[in-house]
Amino acid sequence: MKGQLELYFSHTFRGTLWSTLAVPEDNVLVLEIRDHQNKQVTFSVLHCVDKTFLWNEVQLDEPWWVGLAAAASGVILFTLYLETANPDKKGILAYSLVDRKLCWWNNDFSLTSVSANAVAGVSSRYGIKQVVLDLKTGVELSASNQPLAPQPSGVQKPVQYTEGTANFDTVKTFLGQKLNLIPVNALEYLEANGFIFVSYYVLEIDLVNYLLVLSVDGNVVLHEKLDEHLKGIGLDTFFILSGCLIFVKNKRELVSYQML
Repeated sequence: MKGQLELYFSHTFRGTLWSTLAVPEDNVLVLEIRDHQNKQVTFSVLHCVDKTFLWNEVQLDEPWWVGLAAAASGVILFTLYLETANPDKKGILAYSLVDRKLCWWNNDFSLTSVSANAVAGVSSRYGIKQVVLDLKTGVELSASNQPLAPQPSGVQKPVQYTEGTANFDTVKTFLGQKLNLIPVNALEYLEANGFIFVSYYVLEIDLVNYLLVLSVDGNVVLHEKLDEHLKGIGLDTFFILSGCLIFVKNKRELVSYQML
């Protein structure tokens, strides 16, 4: 039956799901999981179609001062923080998505953008210098080989409306009439695949984030609490990839629903 959502997968991680990066060309999600108590970070790669892990909470040589940066053309890029007291001192690590092997590294590179064949960034060892590296090898490219414009992402993300704007007020009025809700601060809105998606915040003693999914005729298809006891609002609290709605619950659980 069209206009329905069916649970596709759900996985709870041992740490906080700190960052989620969708790679549409490979139908994968690259995930950064942080265990703040033990100061350890691991990375997972989930194939969204097969629902299998290509990486399953893999730890790199640096246990904590490294983070997910970008991915393209079968390469995952990580930012390495070289001096804990100076976050501007950065390097980059490039790993093969398929076999998890280290392809190359550069200890003087702050990433700014990625294309299908190159990465652009800044070197600061001898003053500020714009640098372009080959994505596969890390070899510096000449100025004539600047990276191509990024390909369309293939990921559908919501638009954020902040409190006090006309769009926020319109959705707020709708939610009040439909479900007697009073959203605050901000909300995220998307219309896609015959559904209406709204991620909103309400005050229940503390700030709470919910995700509401409606069919085009206004029927509630899904209404999930994403997180509670929040100190502020988030961005991109859900997205759509490969025909699936994907979001994180309670900072640890990755959930996907297939849109039928």
